[in-house]
Amino acid sequence: MRSLRLLVWMVMVGWISAETVFPSPQRDEENEADYWYDLAKQEIEEALQKPKLTNIAKNVILFLGDGMGITVSTAGRILKGQKKGNSGEEEFLVWERFPNVGLMKTYNVDKQVSDSAGTATAFLCGAKANYYTLGVTGKVKYNDCKASLDDENRLTSIADWAQKAGKETGVVTTAQVTHATPAGLYAKTPSRKWQCDTKVMQFGEDAMGCKDIARQLVEDEPGRNLKVIMGGGRQEMGAQKIEPEKRKCVRTDGVDLVKQWMNDKAAQGKTSAYATTTRELKAINPEDTDYIMGLFGEIHVPYEVDRDKSLDGTPHIKDMVEVALKRLQKSDNGFFLLVEGGRIDHGMHYGMAKRALEELVAMDEAVQLALEMVNLEETLIVVTADHSHVMTINGYPDRGNNILGIVTETEDISDGLPFTTLMFTNGQGYNYSWNGKEVVRRNLTGVDTTDKDFESPAGVPTFDGSETHGGEDVAAFALGPMAHLFHRVHEQSYVAHVMGYAACIGPYQDCDRPVKVPHNIYDTIKDEVREGLKSGSSANNFSVISIFLIATVQITSFFQC
Repeated sequence: MRSLRLLVWMVMVGWISAETVFPSPQRDEENEADYWYDLAKQEIEEALQKPKLTNIAKNVILFLGDGMGITVSTAGRILKGQKKGNSGEEEFLVWERFPNVGLMKTYNVDKQVSDSAGTATAFLCGAKANYYTLGVTGKVKYNDCKASLDDENRLTSIADWAQKAGKETGVVTTAQVTHATPAGLYAKTPSRKWQCDTKVMQFGEDAMGCKDIARQLVEDEPGRNLKVIMGGGRQEMGAQKIEPEKRKCVRTDGVDLVKQWMNDKAAQGKTSAYATTTRELKAINPEDTDYIMGLFGEIHVPYEVDRDKSLDGTPHIKDMVEVALKRLQKSDNGFFLLVEGGRIDHGMHYGMAKRALEELVAMDEAVQLALEMVNLEETLIVVTADHSHVMTINGYPDRGNNILGIVTETEDISDGLPFTTLMFTNGQGYNYSWNGKEVVRRNLTGVDTTDKDFESPAGVPTFDGSETHGGEDVAAFALGPMAHLFHRVHEQSYVAHVMGYAACIGPYQDCDRPVKVPHNIYDTIKDEVREGLKSGSSANNFSVISIFLIATVQITSFFQC
């Protein structure tokens, strides 16, 4: 406790800087071969007893870290550990302890490196699509309204599948609720940019018959049936008036879609609640509310590093998840929930690693909360990303070097200048010039590279906020019924199919698997599992989960004999 107070004090007085090297509590143990041998033996034993839960998933939760490629995850993992005062490298993100993992190929039908709309269509609708299109097949090109209206080219999503099976559905995001990932649940459009009527109108007759994404959310199925909608986007929904020149996508039709949404629920004889602050969100009683909408930003939800943490400010993503789960768990038939850490991507696009990685750590907290709230024996949880970014972890920094800091060992660097551990292939952090003899770069000596607005160095210049995505595979981690179906390199569209198969919905509604193994077999260990999740480290939590799942599969095998 004393060391924790010291750490907090050091942060407050600014003693944790780019040059800070965090301690490694395991350093002495790591010098012994037995430490690594014992660690490996433990993991082998866990792998040999790897559970396969084959009962039907009553509930499915998909956590999507936008732009959370493997490099981004690694950096976020280290930051998480360093925020605890450790060296960071030995840390685990919550989902990295899940027993099943696969790699997803992220390309679009027409692009080697994907965007978030085509990828959302893949992992939510089960079929790959073209760049910038949502909820439609590869026959629909970007901005082709006519083709997108053809029923043969329109896809159904995991939200459609769940609703038709009698399950309740919801979405939580830190981006706009009309942004690419959440829109993949409900929208069918040839352009992810068509979030409001203004963008559609710009195409004149070529866009006749096409509806903007915000209207689809409120007026069409499955959007209007979502029980929980939380994120940003008051502008796109017409709930906040602003001068059009200050924003690219402002409603000009005069429609307040939030009021329309509330009136629609009232006409159905249902109760609804709308929140714009933490105070208003906490005032909602999910137990007696049918529909919940929370719009916590004019555009996106503020970054975690900027968020007003007062009751009159913006809720943490885990606060939104908590309310969403309390509401959806009322369903006797189960639920599907999409949770997106949307601003990881935005921080990456601006080359501001601090902003992005703090968003990732916040999502880690939300996943931990979900694990504590749900019934693990009947809930499939998947954590994945839509695409990666062009950030790299480079140099040979010492163990425990601040992940947001600089590498001072420059013997192999021709100009002898320090450089950051995190750098980008391209981005707005390009800072090179010609001095008449050679190309020179910015000297980072004395620069606070841990500042939230610091732009990491980049090799190729791009316009403001337009660092590109990366094209490598992303990981998918899974826990719960049928999680073992993630087992190798897959197409990204496979994600939707695993979720559908696990829950016996959509294309997989006709299944003959047991709903669950006899419930009484869990009674003796459930309380211990819950207690283990509520206390201790992430590593300890997942030791408990592993024991629980191993016991489950062993008993399941007994009943199948």
